Amino acid sequence: MFDSVALNATLPLEVIRVIQLSRQSIDEIDTRYFNGLHLWVPFLCPRRFRRDLTNFQSIPTAEFSLIIFCMSLITYDPRQYNPPPIGHDTLYFHAKTLFTQLQVSRRPSIQLIQAGILIAIYEYAHGRPDSALASIDICARMAYKAGIHQKPENPGWNEAWNTWWAIRIFERVFYCETTLTDLPLISSPPAEAELLPCESRDFEGEENPILSCQGFPVNLVGIGCFGRAAQATYLLDRVIQMIKCTEPTDLKSRIVALDQKLLRLLATTMDRCHDHRRGHCGAVCISIRALFILHQHVLHLNTTHIASECRQHSQSALDTVTQMILDIARNHHRIHGPDVDAISPVYNYIVRHTLQYLYEKRYPDSDAWFQESDTLRQSLAKLNRRWPVDPGISFEL
Repeated sequence: MFDSVALNATLPLEVIRVIQLSRQSIDEIDTRYFNGLHLWVPFLCPRRFRRDLTNFQSIPTAEFSLIIFCMSLITYDPRQYNPPPIGHDTLYFHAKTLFTQLQVSRRPSIQLIQAGILIAIYEYAHGRPDSALASIDICARMAYKAGIHQKPENPGWNEAWNTWWAIRIFERVFYCETTLTDLPLISSPPAEAELLPCESRDFEGEENPILSCQGFPVNLVGIGCFGRAAQATYLLDRVIQMIKCTEPTDLKSRIVALDQKLLRLLATTMDRCHDHRRGHCGAVCISIRALFILHQHVLHLNTTHIASECRQHSQSALDTVTQMILDIARNHHRIHGPDVDAISPVYNYIVRHTLQYLYEKRYPDSDAWFQESDTLRQSLAKLNRRWPVDPGISFEL
């Protein structure tokens, strides 16, 4: 068994050593994370992180040092160096090892769970959704043991509730791409009257006290990126549960209702996503993925279970979603350097599924088909350069 007390002294030193080997600084990690991947689902509070960082310099702890290390794992881009000072796989191995050490020697804590979430995000971004799902499920079980799944009694900032929402969001996002669809989801399904997570309004960490609002209606004002991603996840969960149902009742009405709610959420958030530094990127990509799953499911249903007009509607809906993704892919062409970190890794999967859809459909206008396919491939190439698939791993389409 690891010495729990000694880890507070040894693990921070090990983390700092490896970060220095990767030629990163903590300030650079802070800036790149909160200006980039944080925008997808902003479950960490920048101001709280920087406050804890100040405390860490005088009283280091193993849990917070692991958060810093996992942030460095996500923000590290070996392309900046020739040759790279350290491999991504080496950083990943260190992160998993350190996480396991703390998991077996400490009681579950919010910071340890947050570090596990960051590891799962890394796995998902690098084309390993099965590993990501396994990692996030460990975080969910730890969260139950720590009691952070319980609804807060008072409004205001609640780091535990935000962390629980992050687990629910990422578990369902990862589940969409996994081959392990027979496994049950570990975290509880979001309810329509669920309390949304509270927001960090900006990179200075101004905390928004809007916590007591319910998950819907979509047109409720004052909801930020995290709350919109939670709303999208609620709808994605409804899509997943509908598909799992072996004997669906009122299938047509349920499909229409989900389709309309997802489109309303997209209409509310899409304009904000055009500015990649301010938009509701998480809500948009989760909503798009849910629409894709919903309408592809309809097209794959036995014709005796669904009316022809419903199938035609789903075909048109997929064509519309494809055009949305093409518009987003064109916008990606204008994003370069560290700004690519602001693009959610979900788009890597979305673009692949869209390409597969185009390959299967084939336009009568071959020139348009090749042009749109090339647009998606160029976007995918940019995302792959930032989030290369780990050796030996292939995406499942």
